[in-house]
Amino acid sequence: MDVLKYIMLAFFFISSVSMVVFVLLHSGKGGGMSSLFGGASMGGAAGTQIVQKNLDRMTIASAVTFVISTLILIFIYK
Repeated sequence: MDVLKYIMLAFFFISSVSMVVFVLLHSGKGGGMSSLFGGASMGGAAGTQIVQKNLDRMTIASAVTFVISTLILIFIYK
């Protein structure tokens, strides 16, 4: 049972750190950090939109992993 606790704590930690990083990478009103990875040249609007969609997917995946690992940890430590 201890191995399951450590595995879930690792998932919890990794998903929480990745969620913070992905949320900070989202663009605000001024373009944000995600424009650095999408090629923010004059005609690079399509590349930036693809990066934003992928960033949204990664943020959602890390949030779902965070919630699931939190619920499992609640039942383990109950």
